[in-house]
Parts: sequence; C-alpha cells; structure tokens
Amino acid sequence: MKPLAAALAAGVVILAAGWGLAAVYTWKDEHGVVHMTDRDPAAPGRDVEVTGPQAKPGPQDRGQAVRTMLAKAQADPAYPQLQRIVAEFRQSHTYSALDYFVCVDMALDLCNILKTKGFSPKVAAGSIKTDIAGLPRDKLPGVMDHAWVVVELKPGINLALEATGGFVVDPKVPNFEYYYQGLVFDNPRQAKETDALIHNAIDNCKTAQDLITDWNANYAGRPANPAIMEAKGRLDAKMAECRDYNARYQDLINKQYRTLY
Repeated sequence: MKPLAAALAAGVVILAAGWGLAAVYTWKDEHGVVHMTDRDPAAPGRDVEVTGPQAKPGPQDRGQAVRTMLAKAQADPAYPQLQRIVAEFRQSHTYSALDYFVCVDMALDLCNILKTKGFSPKVAAGSIKTDIAGLPRDKLPGVMDHAWVVVELKPGINLALEATGGFVVDPKVPNFEYYYQGLVFDNPRQAKETDALIHNAIDNCKTAQDLITDWNANYAGRPANPAIMEAKGRLDAKMAECRDYNARYQDLINKQYRTLY
C-alpha cells in the first residue's frame, strides 16, 4: 500500500480542484487586420484588449463604472430609506461572532425586512479583501469570505448594503467596487443551499484530509489485511465525497458569478 500524500497533488485538497476559462486577447496589426487568440501576444507596444472570464479588469474603468452607477443610485428617492433601514437593522441585530456563515444569516434577515418594505433584494457573496475579478474560477472558493445584500433600484442600478456594518456601500467604503462582483443568489433558498453546500464541502474535505494523514501514519507500507482494507475503503469514499462537493461548488460558481455595474 503506497502513501497517499501524493493524492493531494491530484486534487484532494479542500475545494482546490477545478478548471479555468480562457481569456481572449484581441489586437489589430499594421494592416488593420483584427486578430484574436487565447494566448498572450506579449508584444511590446501592441495595444491589446483582454476579454473573457479570466481577463484582468481595468481597475480604473471598473471603479469609474461603479462610481457612475452609485451616483445614480444616490439620486434615487429610495436611497435615504435604504440607508435608514440598514442602519436600524444593524443596531437591532447582535451576533456573537462574524464569519462567512453569520454574514449569510444576517444578509438573509435583512432581505426579509427589505421585502416587507417593497424592495427586491438579493444575497451576494464574494470577497471584500481580495479582488476576485479575473481570478480563475477554481481559485474563488479559497478567497470567498463575506456575504451582503444587493438591491436593484432600477435596471442596471444596483446598491450594495452591508448588513454586518449597517451601511450602504458607496465610494467612501474601502474596496467598494468589490461589493459589485461575486455570486448573486436569486432567492433565499438558493443562498441557503449554497451555505449548506459550503458547510458540507468543508466538513467532508477536512475529514478526507484527516483520513489521509491517518493512512500515511498508520497503514501505508504495511501488508494488506482486513483492517487496512476497511480503512482504505473509508478513505476512498470520503475522497469521492470531497471531489463531488468540490465539483458542485465549482458548477455553482460558474453559473452564479455576476458583475453588478
């Protein structure tokens, strides 16, 4: 029986296996012919436009786009009401600790209040510490750390509400543009199912990791016997569960990722 530490390199790391979607590089040559490729041309002085899921965003362009959208949001009559609702929500809700899962609960609670006020809120999830725009999809699970609420005031005019902080997300907020990209859930059930999926993925993949450690310490290199075969069966089953949850999470990310500006 061979050690299974090498299995980590095959993708049995918590939520690490996955795929990436290629960026597209477009440029025009000296004859006016437009070229498109999935490989970086890397030619000095060439004006290359990069598009596609992994394209690195233009931070200035994105920031300006979000600022322009938020200026329109601030002119909406509902803006002061949303400021008041989210501030009152934070004052009346106390949680013992703040992590991703608590943030989801708070966002869902705020959504319920907003619905009674006539709004159509959605829960969004992503990172307010790491710029996830342009990251390969398989890297997103490792940086997803927060959840909040997004309200569409008018078509194309979105406003993010920070449930844990009790404020609307405007350009004064650090990394404000990060709130306008990420996973967006159309209804509370979808958000709750994702919450459960992440819990199960973490639990199952951690158990798989523990079983790998136990295998390498207690069974690797020993002659096969019933106890060893039973341990190997438990490990294989848990590794399969980890891969399954990982694949489902990657599929969800691919379907639910959106930009909101």
